Amino acid sequence: MDPNEQESAETKQSGSALVTAVSCHDIFDLSACQTDSSPLAKGAAFSFITAVQVVNQRLVKHNENETLRFEVILLGKDCEEQIKSKIFDSAKHYGLKIGKFYFCSRGEFVRTLQANNAKLFLSTDRDDVYGALKAGVPAALLCQQADQQVQDQLKVLFSGDLIGLSEDFIDCLKDFGFSAVQIQNFKAAKGCIQEFAMLIGKMRKRFGCEDSPLHTILITVLGSRDVCATALKTLRGWGLDVDEAFCLAGAPRNPILTTIQPHILWDDGLHNMKGVSPLMGMSS
Repeated sequence: MDPNEQESAETKQSGSALVTAVSCHDIFDLSACQTDSSPLAKGAAFSFITAVQVVNQRLVKHNENETLRFEVILLGKDCEEQIKSKIFDSAKHYGLKIGKFYFCSRGEFVRTLQANNAKLFLSTDRDDVYGALKAGVPAALLCQQADQQVQDQLKVLFSGDLIGLSEDFIDCLKDFGFSAVQIQNFKAAKGCIQEFAMLIGKMRKRFGCEDSPLHTILITVLGSRDVCATALKTLRGWGLDVDEAFCLAGAPRNPILTTIQPHILWDDGLHNMKGVSPLMGMSS
């Protein structure tokens, strides 16, 4: 890890904080770094930060001693010194409340997440997300927003096909051609998302049904309604009652995603894998 580490004095350390590590490559556009003093352009997922800050502001407004809030750290991989300075200055320019900045090599980013007890790692890079999941770090995809204006609601979407499958059914996936490694990865992914879902559930309960700055959604693609029902039941058991649920039963999910435009997508990837077709009509 690079010894250059900045920590905001405003950040209150708390064991209950939802420590969320975000790739700075997604918050800022690093592909066209200016040589002048102008700030970096906003990245594909910049609106995530502004939505998170709205959630934190509302939590503190409700209870000034609230400790359950997002603590965002920015993680940069293989960044040159000039880029690091631009990231610091740009975060300040846009008024982003970032708890910490970490810069490391590509091969060290998982250890950096683990060392900081990250409850969630977010990136638009699927390889990085799956790499974190395999290492036991809860991770999800950051989604690009069509509208990069300040948003007053953070949308968290769970792709719940895996959540809706029982442990016994997951073990039976070998009969459909899935390898032992894939099945183990599915179990690990399901296990490590539980803590995140529990924290989001607690946070969501801080707000009422109306005018909440935090909106949670469940979507299932595979199987019958039973998969969706089981996923809902599982999430409720973890303390999360989602605001919306979509049971697609084999229909494409992209139209729904385009309409919802979630900031965070926890995607188990099960529906994208080869050999999944026989599961379309089956339940858990």
